[in-house]
Amino acid sequence: MNTVRRDFLKGIAAVPFLGYFAFAFKENINKEISAKSKNLYETLKIRQLDAPGAKLLPPTGNDGNRLRIGLVGNGWRGEQLLKSLGYVHPEFIKQNTVDGKFTKRLQDFLDQEDLNIEFAGVCDTFDVRVQRGVEISTGGLGPGGKTNTSAPAKVFPSYREMVDSDEIDAILIATPDHTHTQIAIAAAKAGKHVYLEKPMTHSIEEAVELKKVIKSTGVVFQLGHENRQQMSFKIARELYQKGVLGDVSIVQTFTNRNTVFGAWIRDDAFDHKLGNRDNIDWKEFLAGAPWHEFDRKRYFSWQRYSDYGTSVTGNDFSHRYDCVNQILELGIPETVVALGGQHYYKTHGDMPDVLSAVFHYPKRKLTMTYDCSLKNSIYRQSKILGSEASMDVDRAIMLYKDGNSERYADIQANPSDPMYYYEPNTGIDAISSATSQAYIKGGYGPTYIDGKVIDATLLHLKEWIDAIRGHGKTSCNIDVGFEEAVTFNLANLAYVNKKPVIWDSVNEKAIVG
Repeated sequence: MNTVRRDFLKGIAAVPFLGYFAFAFKENINKEISAKSKNLYETLKIRQLDAPGAKLLPPTGNDGNRLRIGLVGNGWRGEQLLKSLGYVHPEFIKQNTVDGKFTKRLQDFLDQEDLNIEFAGVCDTFDVRVQRGVEISTGGLGPGGKTNTSAPAKVFPSYREMVDSDEIDAILIATPDHTHTQIAIAAAKAGKHVYLEKPMTHSIEEAVELKKVIKSTGVVFQLGHENRQQMSFKIARELYQKGVLGDVSIVQTFTNRNTVFGAWIRDDAFDHKLGNRDNIDWKEFLAGAPWHEFDRKRYFSWQRYSDYGTSVTGNDFSHRYDCVNQILELGIPETVVALGGQHYYKTHGDMPDVLSAVFHYPKRKLTMTYDCSLKNSIYRQSKILGSEASMDVDRAIMLYKDGNSERYADIQANPSDPMYYYEPNTGIDAISSATSQAYIKGGYGPTYIDGKVIDATLLHLKEWIDAIRGHGKTSCNIDVGFEEAVTFNLANLAYVNKKPVIWDSVNEKAIVG
């Protein structure tokens, strides 16, 4: 056994490790890194751990309760959700069938669990996406290789008619941020279960209102932070809870991008060039936002406009925060400050492209920082700094002893070298772009559980659907979503007002200055 690992295990022998972490150390410490792999871990001669022995919840789709699901917003993310539910466009099947044989990508889709749902309805403010939704609903092959025989998804003029329909049991909401609350509230009041893409709400006031409605109606709610299913964050949570890190004083999170697409300027991407006044319902898109004449930039690059989007904090920090929050259970900070500006991408909206924010938790004796640059693409893991050890965490974990640690004083390891790491074998290779690599590294792709590589979005949707059927609970419920929505919106308020913002937890409101 590697000397560093042996010393580390000895150093924590008195700590009662359970669950994921215990299984990892007791059962999986002997798998060596592949000889073909040229990476930091091989260089350091540290053995790689397999994923822990967690088990999937048995399939609930065979209960006979076929859920009829409606999708509001069939854009890029909407189609990803449908794929995880077992529905893909016919062109996906055609592109991934070569000489009569299925590619691995298609075979992986066919091998995924059949959740026994019906894609029953679709609505979107862009006609092109509505038509694609109908085509997806009758796309042919699905999980298990069976042919989809469902009727085409019903086209609804808007979400209002969808939530009022007796033909829909639950809805997926994958629309611009400023419409999340109104759609989710209407659905909940109509008794429809809600899967809401992140971020949860456009403002703190909306978060307060949505929380009240979800709790009063009792519908099953899941916020779309699929990182809740990543095994690395479950292991990191247990490491923290068992005291491996010691006293945590600083948490660091980051966003780094350096492309126009990465800066959410997307009016000429995907099918966006097809959009015009005739096939876009502009009034429905605006919803309650201030009136503005039709503008393709605003419609397709809506994330960059504060009228519709939630800035870099809602777009990306909300992910980073939720990952850290599930490890440390930080909740809502007491005070937030933020500085930055829109210095580079000035053709679209008012989103800052450089931003730094500090979130203070005096009762926890720590601060969390967020640093964003849309003009640099270096990838940085989130960092949790403790008195005994520090942890870099995303889809993988690297644990470093502190140079002045008393607990790990006997471990013969340089503080710059990891004394423990976990990285799942997800079978992913040939990732071409930096954006794709960051997406996978950040934990947004597959995870490794129960000996299988499984898409995290599928697991997150499965958890929601299982809960609707009475099996288990959702991990990203309305209380968790409320913490996320308040935290990133506090940062936005601090940035806009250029003043500290304090959270009044008693009255559930922000106090500027």
